[in-house]
Order: sequence, then C-alpha cells, then structure tokens
Amino acid sequence: MDSVRTRQPRAVRENDILTAAYSIFSARGYEKTAVSEIAKLAGVAEGTVYKYFESKQDLLAQVIARFYKKLIESTQTSLIGITGLENQLRVVISRHIDGFFEDIGLYRLLLQEVRPLDSYPHSEMHQLTRQYSEILLTVLEEGIVQGEIKPGISPQTIRDMIFGCLEHTGWNVLALNKAKFDRERLVNEVISITLGGVLAPTKSYALDADKQSSLDRNLERLERLVNTLERNNT
Repeated sequence: MDSVRTRQPRAVRENDILTAAYSIFSARGYEKTAVSEIAKLAGVAEGTVYKYFESKQDLLAQVIARFYKKLIESTQTSLIGITGLENQLRVVISRHIDGFFEDIGLYRLLLQEVRPLDSYPHSEMHQLTRQYSEILLTVLEEGIVQGEIKPGISPQTIRDMIFGCLEHTGWNVLALNKAKFDRERLVNEVISITLGGVLAPTKSYALDADKQSSLDRNLERLERLVNTLERNNT
C-alpha cells in the first residue's frame, strides 16, 4: 500500500491531504486537530504533510482557499444567463447558504477560528473573501445601471446588509439545532427585505400587510446590524 502511494503524483497526494484536512478541521476544529490525524486519514506519513505544506496553519489556509475558489466558481457559473436583480439575488443568496450552512462544521471553523487569526487580514483567505463578496456587489451595481435600484443607495451598504443578515443567521444556525433551519424561507425573506427597501419607484415588489409589517421590523434590525458592523470596522 505504502509503495503504491509513494508513486502517486504530487497533485494526487496534495489533494488527499487537503481532503483529509478539510474533513477533520470541519469536524474537530483547528485547535483540536493534530497533523498526525490528517496524515493518518490521508494515508501518508506525518512528515509527508510538511513536504507539501509549511505548517498546520498553512494547511488550514489552503483548505479555506480551496473552499472559496470552488464557491466563487460555482456562484459565477450559476449566474450565467440569469437576468434581473431579483433572479440574480436569489442565485447568490442560495449559493451562499448552500456553500456555508450545509457544511456547518466548516462555517464554525471560519467564524470562530479563522477570522480571529492575526494573519487573516493579510492572507489569501481574506483576499478570496473579498473576491467572493465582489460577486454580489457586481449584481447590485448592475441593478443600479439598469434602474432597478433607486438612486442614492450605496451598493456596498446593500451588500453589507445582505451578508450581515446571513452571517447573523449563521450564528443562530450554529447555536441551534440545524433541523430548525428553513433554507427557502431565509432566501425569500432576505430577498423581500432587500427588494422592499431598494427597488426604484418604477419597480414593484408586492407585499401583503403581514409581510410589510415583518419587513419593517426586519429593516430596523438590519439597519442596527449595519451600524454595528460599521462601528466595528472603524
């Protein structure tokens, strides 16, 4: 078995190690994972891991980078041929939920262990996070150009509201039983809240009285959340 593995191409071995690291990091977290566990699952010696990755943190960075690259590619691919602000928002929000909330272990890793790293702001992980958020920003900027979003609203603010809402929900998903999570309801509510607040006067997004009341409450919550995010970033 070992002799066969030594003849495997470098790319195959590297992929095996990354796949093993992804699985264990997601299940156990970064701090509780030993490189020896990753090596065992990948079917290689622990020393072999360090031939491909400088450190455990470098391995973590490559796992997260690979996740974001796949998410960016899948989101961009899903947007091909999709027109209209509402339809494009539905694609981006749905892909975000599928990408993050369906692998709750990885999402916990990102929020609780990756972002607090001192190296994160200057890392490839952070650069890819920004690149990913640019997809939504592009959708919103196109909505402004097409006259779907009323003038005077910053697309960056709308983007931050949407991702802020989804992240806040993500924390709730982490804290509560995942079985209580209603994916379709979340997608529809975020779209309703967003479109209800930003559509140009010539556009309409029909809401009944109950939804309008809920929308007003949620808008107030989002405004408070954005204010909090802006204070934290200053």
